[in-house]
Amino acid sequence: MQPHSVSLITTFLLVFAAAIGGGTLARVFKQPTILGYIAAGVFIGNLAYGVIDHATLRIIAEAGVTLLLFTLGVEFSFLRLKKVFRSIFVPAVLQILMTIGVFLGLSLGLGIALLPSLFMAAAFSLSSTAVVVKILSERGELETMPGEVATGWLVVQDMAVIPMMILLPTIVSVVQKPEMGAGGAIFSILGSILASGLTIVVVLVVGKQGIPRLLKAAAMVGSREILLITTVAVVFLSGVIFYATGLSAALGAFIAGLIIAETSQNHAIFAEVRPLRDLFAVVFFVTLGMTVSIPAVIAFLPTILVFMLAVICIKWFVVYGLLRLVGYHQKTAFLVGLSLTQVSEFGFVIAGVGTALGVMTPDHSTILVAVTFGSLLVSTPFVANGHGVYYWFTRNLGGMFPSVFPDRALEVPTPEQFPIEKHIVICGYGRVGKYVGRALEMAGVPFLVVDYNHQTVKLLRERGVNVVYGDPADHDVLDFAQVDLARAMVIAIPDRHTQELIIGHAQTLNRHIKIICRSHHEEDQARLKSLGVTTIIQPEFEAAVAVVERLLPEFGVTPEDVEGKISRLKIEHGMG
Repeated sequence: MQPHSVSLITTFLLVFAAAIGGGTLARVFKQPTILGYIAAGVFIGNLAYGVIDHATLRIIAEAGVTLLLFTLGVEFSFLRLKKVFRSIFVPAVLQILMTIGVFLGLSLGLGIALLPSLFMAAAFSLSSTAVVVKILSERGELETMPGEVATGWLVVQDMAVIPMMILLPTIVSVVQKPEMGAGGAIFSILGSILASGLTIVVVLVVGKQGIPRLLKAAAMVGSREILLITTVAVVFLSGVIFYATGLSAALGAFIAGLIIAETSQNHAIFAEVRPLRDLFAVVFFVTLGMTVSIPAVIAFLPTILVFMLAVICIKWFVVYGLLRLVGYHQKTAFLVGLSLTQVSEFGFVIAGVGTALGVMTPDHSTILVAVTFGSLLVSTPFVANGHGVYYWFTRNLGGMFPSVFPDRALEVPTPEQFPIEKHIVICGYGRVGKYVGRALEMAGVPFLVVDYNHQTVKLLRERGVNVVYGDPADHDVLDFAQVDLARAMVIAIPDRHTQELIIGHAQTLNRHIKIICRSHHEEDQARLKSLGVTTIIQPEFEAAVAVVERLLPEFGVTPEDVEGKISRLKIEHGMG
């Protein structure tokens, strides 16, 4: 074997060993695997620096970023983006611009030059879609009000990478040529935006005509390998076109992903590309950690800590303030702000552009990676326990909440007391609560809704439905909903901490109230029963029961036997 081959094999062995070890430890400590990959990369990179083929790793890592952005594009859709733009596009854009300005000023104040400060500020303004969506999904909160707002906000941030990749290189060229003058600088920036926009439009128009036909032809061959190779070729072709016009190859891959998201083969393509993407992405994050020098981290530790504290606090405050300003409830604003307190993995893409342009030095990259790693490490437990953090904050530091922001739903006057008793109180009017409410409405059963989604409250008031705007976990809100006079309560909110508070307050107000509670996790059943919940509904189990009821009769099982088997399932599930 040639020495280069041995070095390459050793490098990959170290990378995969680091990924396995770091990823496993991250899972054991219930942290995002990205943290484990980066931490293991830092350890291996400093321990075995001389035996690693860094040049080859950088090439593979760049391919990983390209596929990462491509799959992000595939997961998007133009219809989804249109929906997001209508709701929180303006606040999200304002947050990006405001945080870039603040972090730029902070970076300059810490003695970092203008251009690297600009790239770092752009990176710090973004949050991690992968981490936040994963946590919300595991908690069953993607479809809740805070979950939908946070996800939409992250979509806008990810889309903001496109203009950042267009503008930042142009700004670099303008700053590095002071003889250009103000007029020339403006002309250069506008020309870059125009050329970039034209390139994107041409690729979108041509791609939407040609790519679906090409992929359809590849799919008709009947070979998974041909479909995969064709897709990867399209991705890198788009990347080459963008690179040739002075844009980022990763941006081209993202645009290709957006186009493929609209094809009928998008799900099959995502399934084929995802393992390849995951492999390359792992190499990218481990390689990222390998670039971090521990002595450099120690040398820049004060700067790193200042940036990390600023990222967490400033981003939370800006997001919270903007959401309160446009009328969201303080709980929604708090939880969304908490979800966006880390730095995005796509900030590394921006940093890579800065490094390629010679703007970001190894020291700057070390600071950026360390701040990203630190913010993910610190913010993740808070995001995972967001409701508990919110209620602790309101109890102990509630006076810090700004009172200058209006609650839109409170602008409509509510009666001092609802003319209702022996009613059903529905806590949360989302996917589950709205169907319960509609059924009660059709049956003529009196009910009252408690929700902190101001849009939902507005629509219900227009329909003449009794509704209280507020957090169902608030004792005073439940008291105003006349829980003491209610016959039953339906808790359609999936969060455990909020459920416990609602149950405790409800039983304080009405010891005889019947409580029906939705549960996202099987292990919560015993806890909810011990708290006094009358009936526990787990959506996944109920869906399985519905499937069994429809499936078994097709195989000749009598209705009596079907009922018996479902009863057995309920006993095994702890519901018998």
